[in-house]
Amino acid sequence: MNDWYRLAIIVLVFAAQHFLSTRNNSYLGLLLPIGYIVFLIYMQTTGMVDWSVLKLVLFILVGEAFLVGYWISGRKIVLNKRQKELQKMKVREI
Repeated sequence: MNDWYRLAIIVLVFAAQHFLSTRNNSYLGLLLPIGYIVFLIYMQTTGMVDWSVLKLVLFILVGEAFLVGYWISGRKIVLNKRQKELQKMKVREI
């Protein structure tokens, strides 16, 4: 696979993760991290890739770190938006 395609796929996955993580439903942002683990384990067990266990665990840990990090930052964005909306409501009540 061409390196540009790999880069495009990675960028699209991170964009989708950011979009799903900033929705009001917090569970949507967990779909990609769970799907990532399932996909890597599926690839390993069906023989699509021939990685050692260490390499598989390393790919899972690094990928999950990025995806869960994006999820946490997305939840912080949603929390900040809610805080700002509450502040606006309190100011209008006074």
